[in-house]
Amino acid sequence: MPAPSSRVYGSVFGEEPEYHPKYTGSPTLLLLNDLDLFVRNIFYIPCIFLPPMPWPSGRLDELYPTAANIFDICLHCVLFVLHVYALYVAGTLAVNTLICGILNRGIPSDGLKSTEDVFSRAWARHEDEYWIFLNGICVGKHWLQSNIDRISRTFHRPVVGVHNPTSGVLFDIIQCLVQRALLFATDDIRQCYVLVKKALYRPDVKKVVLILHSQGGIEGGMILDWLLNEVPQDLIQQLEVYTFGCLANHFNNPYRDVDSYSADTHYAETGAVTGKIHNRVILHIEHYANKRDFASRFGVLNFEDQTPTDRRENRFMGKVFVNPASGHQLNQHYLDTMFPLDPANRFTREPEKDDFMNMDVVINEHDKLEERPATVFDAAEMLKADAGEVDGVMGRDPEKEAGIRVKMKKMSRLWLYRNGGSPVS
Repeated sequence: MPAPSSRVYGSVFGEEPEYHPKYTGSPTLLLLNDLDLFVRNIFYIPCIFLPPMPWPSGRLDELYPTAANIFDICLHCVLFVLHVYALYVAGTLAVNTLICGILNRGIPSDGLKSTEDVFSRAWARHEDEYWIFLNGICVGKHWLQSNIDRISRTFHRPVVGVHNPTSGVLFDIIQCLVQRALLFATDDIRQCYVLVKKALYRPDVKKVVLILHSQGGIEGGMILDWLLNEVPQDLIQQLEVYTFGCLANHFNNPYRDVDSYSADTHYAETGAVTGKIHNRVILHIEHYANKRDFASRFGVLNFEDQTPTDRRENRFMGKVFVNPASGHQLNQHYLDTMFPLDPANRFTREPEKDDFMNMDVVINEHDKLEERPATVFDAAEMLKADAGEVDGVMGRDPEKEAGIRVKMKKMSRLWLYRNGGSPVS
């Protein structure tokens, strides 16, 4: 039986003035399209919680059988049953509000702070960085704390968690549809926007890292829209964005100038570099997606599988790393498989043979140049054709470059942050 393969989608090449982004069109059509997409992927909903094990991070994994996790899972089960059998019954809404009040209890207005500092005495200090996390569906206070602690433990940085409060899995999905179709900004979107903007303007902060999960990807896409309208480009270049299981229907990142657009378009057509390629306002956007994750299929993977023209209309910018796996929980199904911890759960270990970060990128040699993952060429340029990692040399005929094989860990910028590391700017 052949080993599972992974795939990376490159960012979009070029822009055409006559293309009008679909997400700016009719909200009614957007909602109908989302409902159709929901029906076509409905059988992937159970994959939000599959596989239920193993639990490499122990008590930090969402489905690990601690008392607190079991308590939260039971509450979500109660919510689901109530939603299915009495969606619009006033009593259900009252119970839903009560239970969600328990799940969302006690979140500070300036965000929840990671508690890993007690273990961080030996960590390198990154005083000029500010890390923010915005959670996805079905996350109460306890799971949000576990999420930011796991992120902190993985990258050895303090993390501020902005809480996107849960209303139960079904109501959370409904809210996702409304946010995608109507660009409806909830309080947590506004709170996170203010937090990111203030961090970008702080003179002592040189880098702001925004990590988004699930519904947080929808909200993060809206936050980026606001930031691109408000923040000077030299400040917004300090922002880096990383998503997991992203549910968004767009992710904007315009060119800095028309010369960059022309250079990118020429590179896509010929493979020849004539200027600054991939010269966009936000320098680093990466999306991580499980292939059988309902949320990823509904969001980032739906748009990455479209034609180049449709992708331009949807403006889903950023590199996409696809794991041939299932599951939607941030800790258990993403970080545990992509950034596994050592047996002591203190450091991110080096990837083993079959780990995601050690997989080869799959490139179809029959793809047209403009449809191939641009990420492959980026990675090879970054490595300067290191023979130990890249089977191929940059600068050859572009049509021969389809044979390049690059490990995921060499293409992932986020991987370079593990255990307190810092990638080259």
